[in-house]
Amino acid sequence: MSDAAALDWLDRLLAADEPERRATLEALAGTDPELHARLQRLLAHALAPEDSKFIAAPVLAGVNQLSLDATRAMQPGDVLAGYRLIRELGRGGMSVVWLAERADGVVKRHVALKMPMFMLQGAGDVERFARERDALAALSHPNVARLYDAGVLPSGQPFIVLEHIDGQPLTDYCDVNRLDVQARLRLFLQVLGAVEHAHKHLVIHRDIKPSNILVNEEGQVKLLDFGIAKLLGQDDGAAALTQAVGAAMTPLYAAPEQLRPAPISTLTDVYALGVVLHELLTGALPYRGTAGRATFVEVLEAVGRGTLPRASHAGIDDAAAMARSASTATRLRRELSGDLDTIVGKALRVVPDERYGSAAHLADDLKRYLDRQPIAARPPSFWYSARMALKRHSLAAGVAGVGLTLVIGASLVAWMQYRESRAHAERTAVVRNFMFDLVNDAEAVEGQEGEVTGKQMIDGAVLRARREFGAQPQLQGELLAELGRMYIRLDAAEAATPVLEESVAVLEKFAQPDDPALNKARMYLADALLRTTDDRGRMRELARKSREDCASREIECAKARAYASNMLSQLAGFDGDDRAALVEMRRSVVDSEFAFGSAHTETAMALMSLAITARNAGNLVEAEQAMKRAVAISSDLRLRASDRNSLERTMAVIDLDLGHYTAARDRLVELEKRPQPVDDRALLGRLLANVYVELGDAQAALRSADSALALLAGGEDAGAVAYLRQARARALALAGQFDAALAGIDEVTKQLRASGSAPESYEMLRALRYRAEFLLDAGYVTEALNLVRELAARHAGGGSSAIEHGLTLDLLGQAERAAGNPGAARAAHQAARVELAKQLPEEHPFLVRNNALYASAKQ
Repeated sequence: MSDAAALDWLDRLLAADEPERRATLEALAGTDPELHARLQRLLAHALAPEDSKFIAAPVLAGVNQLSLDATRAMQPGDVLAGYRLIRELGRGGMSVVWLAERADGVVKRHVALKMPMFMLQGAGDVERFARERDALAALSHPNVARLYDAGVLPSGQPFIVLEHIDGQPLTDYCDVNRLDVQARLRLFLQVLGAVEHAHKHLVIHRDIKPSNILVNEEGQVKLLDFGIAKLLGQDDGAAALTQAVGAAMTPLYAAPEQLRPAPISTLTDVYALGVVLHELLTGALPYRGTAGRATFVEVLEAVGRGTLPRASHAGIDDAAAMARSASTATRLRRELSGDLDTIVGKALRVVPDERYGSAAHLADDLKRYLDRQPIAARPPSFWYSARMALKRHSLAAGVAGVGLTLVIGASLVAWMQYRESRAHAERTAVVRNFMFDLVNDAEAVEGQEGEVTGKQMIDGAVLRARREFGAQPQLQGELLAELGRMYIRLDAAEAATPVLEESVAVLEKFAQPDDPALNKARMYLADALLRTTDDRGRMRELARKSREDCASREIECAKARAYASNMLSQLAGFDGDDRAALVEMRRSVVDSEFAFGSAHTETAMALMSLAITARNAGNLVEAEQAMKRAVAISSDLRLRASDRNSLERTMAVIDLDLGHYTAARDRLVELEKRPQPVDDRALLGRLLANVYVELGDAQAALRSADSALALLAGGEDAGAVAYLRQARARALALAGQFDAALAGIDEVTKQLRASGSAPESYEMLRALRYRAEFLLDAGYVTEALNLVRELAARHAGGGSSAIEHGLTLDLLGQAERAAGNPGAARAAHQAARVELAKQLPEEHPFLVRNNALYASAKQ
């Protein structure tokens, strides 16, 4: 392996938190022992201040005395320095952060208790820590997370108690809310105000990055983590106290002087602000020409060249552009070129003295840009000042320009309108006549009894399109595509498939590759194939070709891309690749919202699909957010009854996942009262069976499962039957009928394999976990332990749901304890909490049960 590739691996490991780093190394030990050994050596150097030759990011001088065991041993309910721990919020290579509250109950508020993973060893360390505490205490700004308390435990473990911010990282918040460039800049001004406040109090942050900039629901920015901040204006003696702090930072956002290393100043923070601003505006870091995550090697190469590429030259794709309310990447690049390129470029100068002199100066230029004033970073000129004036007074300038161009423009516009009106009138007449004939043909003829069905109406329309539009093949192809789609709406996918095959063939012959009608027809065909065949290769080919060929900013092309990404998401889910499915579904939502608008049924349903996909990937936070948006959008829309039922049903599923069992039951019971197709009624029965299992009502669960199975008797949906039998098996186990439960779950895994579920898919791993649970409850401890150990090992390879992983680890702890291995049981329950807490709120029943299991394992 090349040095560059090895350093890329090192960069990933340094960016990962400690459990993820350990899991990655364990996996590499089995797959690539040589790389594993090399990375072990590189990490040893990278994490040792005196030997680091690869990055200028040494951690604290006391790193060799990390108190990892102590921080791992902390559990919810423990009291440290008067604060009761609630749950771990996260940990990295430098520290661990817990959600906590005052143990005495005097002040009712949640705080973030942060503990660097080292011990203070002497008077010098204590004095340095006290200085940093005082520096933080001096900061009082609405956009800086407040310091409430700080101190040192008797063990020498320092701690800091900070304001707990319930928010999203700056970049995530902007992307989720699709903020345009100007809205992002206004939000960024809050960040600059916070940094400037810190600089006025002689504090440098030195680790500014999106994850340290949170935005709450009210849109207020909070700057976090001054844990490696350095006081300015120190004398030599005081400077020695800060040497232990070293140059700790995040390499991808670090200034060149931190990487060398060289003297640190407020201009160091200005550079990091420039990196964040570049990412905020483009979706990419300023170190490479293509979209993606830069490596540490690329950072060093870019800094070594002395200049960084312009923001408008970044690797921006259409998805990133649409997340910034720009229709295409080209349009976003055009918006970034000019003054924004200049502003970002000045902040990112490699030589510190060439940057903005302060965060305030950077803020001033951004305000000038927003006010359409000449910026200070660009040398003044007559034409530049005049252009800015015209932008500020666009109305007056426009009125003056109208008189000059009116005569020429009026003639051209009149001619174009005449031509367009003629073409539009001709097309309207064709469509009007076609629709009239469609309805006319649907009227019952002599000798025919009964009403004409919707399918018969479309049958007649297909014959007419073939007969009358042979001389207009492109229009014929479009009509056949839409008629094929109508077949699908009527659940007649078998009839739709040949019509859509014909449509695609005609359009591929006569239309351009980027024609929206052609690419939508491809997706209608893929949808029909999904319902009638198992030809996933053909479906995937149609979707990829549609998305690649229809890359323009046209709204109809965005619709084709939305359909294509949705299809690719479904196919990835079938293959067990939940992460890829989630990425594709996010793209589908972006294109749907651009094509249809925010307040549209298609957007609401796309968000519902995103919620389902995120839920299957274990991302319950994202699933809940997507469903809340879908419900909010749909509340003012007139939906089809089936779509409204789907939204309500999915909301019940999210309630079930979040542990709101009573709410889920009540919502499902209400849904049962509505008219429903047989398949939907069976689905409601299955969901209710699972809810009743969680509520501990085995008999109600069995009734719901049996009623639903009766509805599907003789049906062909093997997957639906498998999930129902799984719910029934859980109910049997709850009732103590373990042999029947085991027989039922074995049939489930058999059906899942037959229906195409991959061995590592979420569905298969979950079914096997239930089997291990039934074995353990039935007293087959050895068999259960072997199975759950195998499942835990498969999860450790990565890519699986954090919740499913956590539940598997909790079951492993139960099996280990039953087998007489209390130490292994405690370790499994502790690891389970880390996984479960990634997605679940602290009050979730799974986490409550985890606490109880861990407590019992300690006895």
